[in-house]
Amino acid sequence: MDATEREFEDLAALFKALGHPARLQILMQTIDGEYCVQEIGDRLDRSQPSVSQHLTVLRERGLVVPERRGKRVCYRLADEGVREIITRAMAMLDGDGPD
Repeated sequence: MDATEREFEDLAALFKALGHPARLQILMQTIDGEYCVQEIGDRLDRSQPSVSQHLTVLRERGLVVPERRGKRVCYRLADEGVREIITRAMAMLDGDGPD
C-alpha cells in the first residue's frame, strides 16, 4: 500500500486517540446508540469534565459525532467503520481475531 507521510501521521493520530482506556470505554458505550455526556459519565462513573475532554479527542479524530439537544450534547459513533474497529479489536482479545 502506497501512503503518504501525512496519511501515516493521520493514522498514528487515530491510534493515539484509541490508545486511552477511557476513550475506548466511551466508544463502547456509544456503540449501541446515542448518549449525552452526563449519561456516559454516569455509566462509566467518570466526571462530566473528564468525559467531555475525552469526547473532544474522539470528535477531533472523527470517531464520534455530537448533536446538541437543548443544553445537552449527545454523541454517537461517526459511522459503521468505527463500530467495526472496536468490535474487531474486542474479538481479538477474546481470541476470535483473524488467524
